[in-house]
Amino acid sequence: MTETITRPVGRDLASYGIDAERGFVPGTDPVPALAPRYRPWERIARDLGPLIMTGRLRGAVDALPELAPGDLDGPGERERAFLLLSCLGNAYMWAEPLAAERFPAALAVPWCALAEELGRPPVLAHYSAVVNNWRRLAPDEPVSPTNIDTQVTFLGGVDEKWFYLATVGVELAGAPALPLLVAAQHAVAADDADRLTAALRALEPIIATTTRAFLAMEKWCDPHAFYHRVRPFLAGWPAPGVVYEGVWDEPRTMTGASAAQSSLIQAFDAGLGIPHPHERTGVFLRGMREHMPVPHRRFLTDLEAGPSVHGYAARRRDRPQLTDAYNACVRAVSELRAQHIGLTGRYIGRFERSGTAKGTGGTDFVRLLVEAREETRATELD
Repeated sequence: MTETITRPVGRDLASYGIDAERGFVPGTDPVPALAPRYRPWERIARDLGPLIMTGRLRGAVDALPELAPGDLDGPGERERAFLLLSCLGNAYMWAEPLAAERFPAALAVPWCALAEELGRPPVLAHYSAVVNNWRRLAPDEPVSPTNIDTQVTFLGGVDEKWFYLATVGVELAGAPALPLLVAAQHAVAADDADRLTAALRALEPIIATTTRAFLAMEKWCDPHAFYHRVRPFLAGWPAPGVVYEGVWDEPRTMTGASAAQSSLIQAFDAGLGIPHPHERTGVFLRGMREHMPVPHRRFLTDLEAGPSVHGYAARRRDRPQLTDAYNACVRAVSELRAQHIGLTGRYIGRFERSGTAKGTGGTDFVRLLVEAREETRATELD
């Protein structure tokens, strides 16, 4: 029964920037503030809400001195700077009724320099807005949605804060799944159906817990407040795009923040062998990986290239317990996607007057999510 094996994902998850307890959430708490030299960035980020409300945001950004990011010390400070500049950029774009046509060089030059260094586009995305945008309330207690606050918000308030914090909770809830996905591949490589069955049985309740964490969004984030006060600032740049002065002379379009940029949800697909062959879903989901940290992208690529859990389970029909365990995981991912469809309907679709509701990623999110759910269901073994 042994298949031709490709190399399974390495067990050292730290080499992929994955923390043993927090998963894709950084193992070291995000840096709370940069050195005094970067105080102009910190000051505007601290006052985003008042500056937007009073119509002063663009003027404040236009008056920024051009600061080089070369003095930032280590990855934590670079991520902090990228969070600040990305929030300034998205606020600059959407602070007024008409979208901006240009970013001033004092913003664009350091922002794009950091983007190139980090390997991610210069626009606010999931990793900055959510995964790297929190601080612990009680430093001696574990990181959890009940022990963190946001570092940067646009207009502020409990609804915006909880949107980000609850999403951190989703990432934390799914963190224990990552070593199990790796263990599953090693079980396939060893032709050990019992070990694979055990890994999948442990994985299914974690996916279900992730879904419950996802639905916790509704506890403190009101759909009306999200749609009208939070969502506009998470959008990307539609055509014809925006000029990054001092960097690009031609306008650039950018995709906005999206749940599809979560490395966790894509890891479920990669580890379980859930394909997305439809052009709409496949192209979109792979495009969203550009917004993930490079080590996280590498983890997903390695998961996909490793021994196929789906292929092995499909061949071992002599082990009905393995089939049941695999199908339970696929159904759990399908349920996660079904709940996502319902949640986006309550938070976005109900407020859209046009026939096609667009997500912050710029997609027809209903059709995309439905197709992704159907592709997930199709992976279940008969």
